[in-house]
Amino acid sequence: MNAVKEVSLKDTVFDTVAKHPEVREVIISLGFTPLSDDKMLHTAGRMMTLGRAAKQFGIPYETIVQTLEKNGFTVKESEL
Repeated sequence: MNAVKEVSLKDTVFDTVAKHPEVREVIISLGFTPLSDDKMLHTAGRMMTLGRAAKQFGIPYETIVQTLEKNGFTVKESEL
C-alpha cells in the first residue's frame, strides 16, 4: 500500500522538496526552472511557498494541482 504523499501550497518549496524529493522534478517541469539550481532551492526556496511561486511564474492553480495529482500527490488546499 502506498503512503499518501500530501503537499501544501502554503509550505515553502524547500520544505516540500525536503519531505518529497521526487516533487522537485514535477514542479520544475511545470515551469519552476530556477529550482533546478540547488542554490535557488536553498535560498529562494526557503522563503517562497508553492502558491506564491505559482503566482510569480503565472502557472494556474488548477494546473499545479492536476500535475501533482497525476504524479501521485494530494494537495491539501482546495484553492489558494
